[in-house]
Amino acid sequence: MSTSPQRHASDDAQVSDGVAATNGTYNAVAVFLALIVIAALAYGLIQTAIKAAALFTDL
Repeated sequence: MSTSPQRHASDDAQVSDGVAATNGTYNAVAVFLALIVIAALAYGLIQTAIKAAALFTDL
């Protein structure tokens, strides 16, 4: 006689649906935050390039 809990196919479907919904939300947040970081890095790179160029030009 087995003492392990019985699992049903319907239990797996409910769990996988919840995990999929959660993973989709986390993925969306991760992409959004990654875009913010990339935009900030691009802004900093552009500002650095502008200031570096100003060092080599006479105004």
